[in-house]
Amino acid sequence: MRRLLLAALIAGCGAPAWQTTPHDEPFQRAPAPALHPPPPEREVSSWWEFFDHAFLEGPVRAARTGLGGGPPAGDVNAFGQVPDSAWFTNRIGRAPLTPDDIRRGPMQVDGPAPGPLTVTSGKSEGMTAGFVLKDAAGERWFVKFDPPALPGLSSGAEAIVTRLMWAAGWHVPENVVVRFDPARLRLAPDATRTDRYGRDQPADEVWLGALLAEVPRDADGQVRALFSRGLPGRPVGPWPFRGVRPEDPNDRLPHEHRRSLRGLWVFTAWTNDVDRREANNLDVWIEASPGQGSLRHYLIDFGTSMGAGGPRPKFIGEGDHHLIDFSVIGKSLLSLGFWYPDWEEMPPPAWRAAGVSFEADAFDPAGWRPTFPNAAFDEADARDTYWAASILARFSPALVGAAVDAAEYAEPGAALYVERVLLARREKLLRHAFAPVLPLDEPRVDGWSVSLTDLGALAGVGGGGPYRWTLARGGAEVAAGSAAAPVVDLGPHAAGDDPFLTLTWRRASGGPRVELHLRVVEGGLLPVGLWREVE
Repeated sequence: MRRLLLAALIAGCGAPAWQTTPHDEPFQRAPAPALHPPPPEREVSSWWEFFDHAFLEGPVRAARTGLGGGPPAGDVNAFGQVPDSAWFTNRIGRAPLTPDDIRRGPMQVDGPAPGPLTVTSGKSEGMTAGFVLKDAAGERWFVKFDPPALPGLSSGAEAIVTRLMWAAGWHVPENVVVRFDPARLRLAPDATRTDRYGRDQPADEVWLGALLAEVPRDADGQVRALFSRGLPGRPVGPWPFRGVRPEDPNDRLPHEHRRSLRGLWVFTAWTNDVDRREANNLDVWIEASPGQGSLRHYLIDFGTSMGAGGPRPKFIGEGDHHLIDFSVIGKSLLSLGFWYPDWEEMPPPAWRAAGVSFEADAFDPAGWRPTFPNAAFDEADARDTYWAASILARFSPALVGAAVDAAEYAEPGAALYVERVLLARREKLLRHAFAPVLPLDEPRVDGWSVSLTDLGALAGVGGGGPYRWTLARGGAEVAAGSAAAPVVDLGPHAAGDDPFLTLTWRRASGGPRVELHLRVVEGGLLPVGLWREVE
């Protein structure tokens, strides 16, 4: 009954009914997607993508900035959160995850089945060497190897970042580090590969031997690789960060106006995933009934995150500027070469598996840049950034350490270094995101008692009480007080003709406020919305 009441209430105020949040369910799902036939496969020209992102996105961003920016994000509920959908599924934001949950991440199986591994084709996409194979159980796996002489660099980065992104809520592949004996490999009779000119050629033992010759081996002859399990459904090409996919009847909100994509920049900055562009996204059509299904939107290929740059380590400074960054070029020209960024003086880490440019000392959240401008990231405002940070705040050191465990670094000290860098970058991002807001969230009601969580205090980046609160009905203040924690009993003040109440919180020292809107119902209170002031 409460759900029906709340849905009618918010719908009557002009908001879509799916934006409501029930009393006992802080996150909810968007409506079930409309089913449709599989759309045609979408292809993206790498040359056009380079030109578009390097030369056109910048002027478009400047024009948007001059016009005051874009509209607020549209894929949010009345509490500023992103409901579950084909784009995002609340995980760590819905319920606490354990270190074991993080270590497993999205994996539905433990890895490839024992027995022979049949190579069916060379890996035709991406920058790292590898191939596609089927295991003895018939599962399809995409296999990628680390750069020669840098074991663990790319595979470790993918294993870690996959788990962090999965825990946060995005849809990602099942990626796992595997050590295996190359003697298990078999070539399928019809196996093919793509040569340097893009032509299909038969895959033979000479090609496979040459590929494996550059892969380092353990003392027992095993090789290390990242195995990525084939996604469920039919891949139909990448999705863009700007615009919509016209043939998808469920894709009506421009992607740059999705909070789930705008706030993604916080996590790409955290993990230094500089190559988060269209080519590294994937739409998959999942059949629900014969000939009818819907799309699920994935983030794929994290081989250029942390210190990895695909087939090489990152160049020092990647993440500080765009590939073609006119602001950096201008500073250098105007200073006659005397200006230089802080990262130029940073010593590289001592661990090959960590790469060169993954560090936290010179990292500046406000100055972080992906390789190419990103339309959704450029539209992100303080509320979009806060939303992502509210999820990041829940990654405790134990959970971050569990994600790093999945890399299975063999190099002594590498895991500890990567964990410390991730935690230090997390702290900087949280301080940046929480600075213009009061990070009170997760409203909970127990009868007439209302409580919120101070995410700054939870994450250990400042915050905490004392707080000041006021209660208003019909625009008139009816009660006020102070509290050491954001908890207050409204029972003595709930009676009145108007069932709608507004509970406002501030720190006792001042600053931005949070307004929690409540409705008096039988036996208690029902949260109906939350508004956050930005300074």
